[in-house]
Amino acid sequence: MNWQSALVPGNAPDGKPILSLIAKRTYTISSEKVRISFHQLPLCSTEITSDPQNQLSSETLAESDLIAYKPKTDVVVLSKVYAPEGRRTYSVHCEVDIGQLHKEISVFGDRRIESKMIRGLRFSDPVPFESKDLGYMHSYGGKIKTGDGLLLHYPPNPIGKGFCLNDSRNKITEINVPTCEDPEHPLKPSDLMIDKYKNWGRAPKPVSFGWTKASFFPRYTYATAENKFNSSTESSVRQIDYRFFQGASDGMCDHVLLGNEHVKLTFMDPMHPIFEFDLPGDKPVLLLYLAGEEFELEPVLQTVLIDKEKEVLSMVWRGFREYAGIEELKKMKINYKCKT
Repeated sequence: MNWQSALVPGNAPDGKPILSLIAKRTYTISSEKVRISFHQLPLCSTEITSDPQNQLSSETLAESDLIAYKPKTDVVVLSKVYAPEGRRTYSVHCEVDIGQLHKEISVFGDRRIESKMIRGLRFSDPVPFESKDLGYMHSYGGKIKTGDGLLLHYPPNPIGKGFCLNDSRNKITEINVPTCEDPEHPLKPSDLMIDKYKNWGRAPKPVSFGWTKASFFPRYTYATAENKFNSSTESSVRQIDYRFFQGASDGMCDHVLLGNEHVKLTFMDPMHPIFEFDLPGDKPVLLLYLAGEEFELEPVLQTVLIDKEKEVLSMVWRGFREYAGIEELKKMKINYKCKT
């Protein structure tokens, strides 16, 4: 099956211009089995969201594959969480393990905040569930309207829920309580409220296995270009912080994967409490032809996207070579090939 491929000009972190050859392959996954998919997903060139009519406030399902350079491998898992043995449960502790990567999220049934005369604020017992959605929309965050009508958002996750100011018009018992939380930092009703908006950094951190939007903090801060000295040209260049291109959530983009790691998803399949398979280990042979010369590029894994509900795995590889720059590119005869 052919690779979906494209040539993308860009810059390396040191500012030098590069030509990156991007190659993508899609697989179908089942427990302990991975097969090359008959239907190959095309390279994605833009953000795709769960609600195209409300892109800013919905989950990201895919980001552009046409990124010339990522420092680490983005690992993204889109899934629901399922109660063990198909029985209704109050909470589930789900996990993602891929090679050295390990991340956990606790998922609860719907809760509300109760105000008790003696015990004070507390969460109500969770409503039992068979399955629950994962994602930033179900984690801590969101927007709030203050008493004077000012709309404020929680910078690390404007699409979540639970964010509240003590001086807001909302009553504490009317707050939408997040269903996804960090098991190492369990939420308490008092955690959802902050005294002043400028203290939003003290609020709980959102949790997800999915894509972090480019508009979330701190990711958007990495888009601010800074001057970096290029020793080869003895000049300064405006260079973006390449962490901006890492779209995976916290803890899901800390490693460079080889593409053959073992994958274990806990409570993300209705039939298998532990869903396991190995990444296929298929590395593309990336060939770049410049001015009649052939160059074989070293493939590096940029993105692993597991869409568990669709039972689809996509892997995006990159190989790059330095070149003289865009102006020289116009004069060159360029071709490329991707093969297994």
